[in-house]
Amino acid sequence: MADHLLNMQSAPQSTRSPITRRTLLKNGNSIHGLVGWEHHGLPASRPGLEIVAEGPVFSGGKPQGVDYTATLYPSSKGNLVFNAATIWLSDGLSAPPGYLRPAAHGSTPTGPDIRVQQMTKNLFARFAR
Repeated sequence: MADHLLNMQSAPQSTRSPITRRTLLKNGNSIHGLVGWEHHGLPASRPGLEIVAEGPVFSGGKPQGVDYTATLYPSSKGNLVFNAATIWLSDGLSAPPGYLRPAAHGSTPTGPDIRVQQMTKNLFARFAR
């Protein structure tokens, strides 16, 4: 399990993805607790692939020797596909009454985060274009 979702220090396309606009996130920043026990690693080589975030996976503060990569890319039909690289992204959006935060392998997400909410808003705005 990882301790963060956003680690933009190695995003090659640009120093900042449009998805992170208005979040105050910049290269090297991270959001603790967003990459859970299930994550996606290196992406396939695809035309138009944009790496939104990538970084090492940690568990208990120790690197696990694998990386996660969040991506956005156009499909062959022209629609956009977003891979958050985590199953815990929704935890950063809201915590309705009665919601029980997940925990696995000694870690748990930290709950709603205005940066994750803004990234989601940016993503849906991009889908709507």
